[in-house]
Amino acid sequence: MASLKESKNPDEPVADKKGLYLYCLMQGGAVININQKGIDSLSPLLGIQYRDLVAVVSEIELDNFKSHTTTEGKEIDMDWLEEKARAHERIVEELMMENDILPAKFCTIVNGDEGLKAFLTENYNEYVQALQRLKGRQEWDVKAYISLEKLKQFIMDNTPEIRERVEMLPFMSTSGTYLIMRKIERMTDERAAKRFKDIVLYIGKALRAVCDDESFANPESPKDQQTETPIVFKAFYLVEKGLLQNFDDRLNELSDELEPEGVTFKITGPWPPYTFVKDEKKEYVEQSLAGLFMPWK
Repeated sequence: MASLKESKNPDEPVADKKGLYLYCLMQGGAVININQKGIDSLSPLLGIQYRDLVAVVSEIELDNFKSHTTTEGKEIDMDWLEEKARAHERIVEELMMENDILPAKFCTIVNGDEGLKAFLTENYNEYVQALQRLKGRQEWDVKAYISLEKLKQFIMDNTPEIRERVEMLPFMSTSGTYLIMRKIERMTDERAAKRFKDIVLYIGKALRAVCDDESFANPESPKDQQTETPIVFKAFYLVEKGLLQNFDDRLNELSDELEPEGVTFKITGPWPPYTFVKDEKKEYVEQSLAGLFMPWK
């Protein structure tokens, strides 16, 4: 394990213009594959120890990253960014398989050992607390989709006042049929809108009971998604590894219960816990990591 070195003049420019790309922070005793290459596919991963923390980094050419991530009147190289973002994610996920981690955002870079030391010194307590909070836990993403057609049919079949009107249709005149149909559509739409909200709240309440923390995203409204099965619920859950079966069981129960109304679920993970990088005051430690983004301004 490497250690942070002292420097007589931390502001002195690095002659070879190399920086340290930060992937994540871990606690002492972390497992690192020293043969694994970093984001540039050249430099190996390094574990740099600072007190009880280990920063996983690799050396990079600062000018290379700067040229690809700053515009200065030219288009950003999206292919390069996508390649590097995928490499970043792959490395972080591999480290997560053996360790509890505090993930850094894409393109978190410091100017060498002194820059890393200064950063860890300033935020040390927050990172230790966040790592302790995330210990033994994983992030899982849950999406719920709904078939609006199936939901409306369910409402029509299970709402007596609507069903009665449907049964009247064969005996109505053309004009009467039109009016009744408009009434049925209006009643169905009103109940579908209310049921839609109830389903979202119901899913949230059910999963809240089997997780350590949660964070919700706001999907577009169903009419704006232009699909027959829009996303109606999207959330991120922090789940203790030993209780994952409880979480999975509750999802299966919800799936069986809500399937007749057109609801289907998709769960993905485990992911690095980007969503839950917070300190005990619920402030996002991630923001201080993000502050390192391209430090050569």
